[in-house]
Amino acid sequence: MAVDQQLLEILACIQCRGPLVAVEGGRGLLCEACKLKFPVRDDIPVLLLEEVLDMQSGARGATSVAAATDLHVPTVTFRVTAGPKKGMTIQLERGTCKAVGRTVGDPHKTTSYHHIDVTLSLDENTRKLIQQYVAKQFRRADNGPGKEFGFRRTGDIVLDDVSVSRLHAMFFYDDIGVGILDLVSKNGTYVNGEEVESRLLRKGDVIELGESKIVLEE
Repeated sequence: MAVDQQLLEILACIQCRGPLVAVEGGRGLLCEACKLKFPVRDDIPVLLLEEVLDMQSGARGATSVAAATDLHVPTVTFRVTAGPKKGMTIQLERGTCKAVGRTVGDPHKTTSYHHIDVTLSLDENTRKLIQQYVAKQFRRADNGPGKEFGFRRTGDIVLDDVSVSRLHAMFFYDDIGVGILDLVSKNGTYVNGEEVESRLLRKGDVIELGESKIVLEE
């Protein structure tokens, strides 16, 4: 049997967080960007370092990923300093974006796929708002493979803060800098105490979303 399509849509490469496609009749999942293949056993994707196969070199396991990660990708780090997720760190690579929000958890839902990043759903109005912001601020409208709004969207940030909207804001990182866009949230997005619709961020800026505070560390 093939991998369930809905599951395939939320799975991501453990190296680049890009999309995966089914190969070999559903017996494997391939990241076309990294050329890494992951096995599927009993219809369950196995996204583990020790199981990955580099299709270019033939190397298997963590060594195949280590070779590729030697190429440094600029990354910024955020830290949650207040709220239910206090102490959590968030990393954002250049060329990527992350939505921030709150999701309603299902206590009966399986956690077998605990390695899968959460993806918060975007409605059409929100997509248009984001696209307008990106086109104006970052001048990026071309979507390549695995990209959204010209950025590669990686695992979103769930704060478990009841004062945070289900879809509250979105972070972006590009050559121009790190930016945040409020997604018409109920309680607003604040940077250093000032309510903003969007803002380019600097090191040390404090972002307030509901009861949560997030600091851009570096």
